[in-house]
Amino acid sequence: MPDPTWQELYNAAIVEFDLTKLPERVEAASQAIHQYRVRKQALSAAERNQLDDALRVLFALMQRAA
Repeated sequence: MPDPTWQELYNAAIVEFDLTKLPERVEAASQAIHQYRVRKQALSAAERNQLDDALRVLFALMQRAA
């Protein structure tokens, strides 16, 4: 089975209701986003914006959970 995509990990993080699991989910999604950026060297402006928006949402989730 292939590794989950950053989008799948992101979706899992934003729907996580268990605050004890949230940091792990956010970390996994953030790592996957950063790895995606490294692997895919030529990102379009739309892709960069999508990734930046996802990271902002993940950061906001962690701030609210704290």
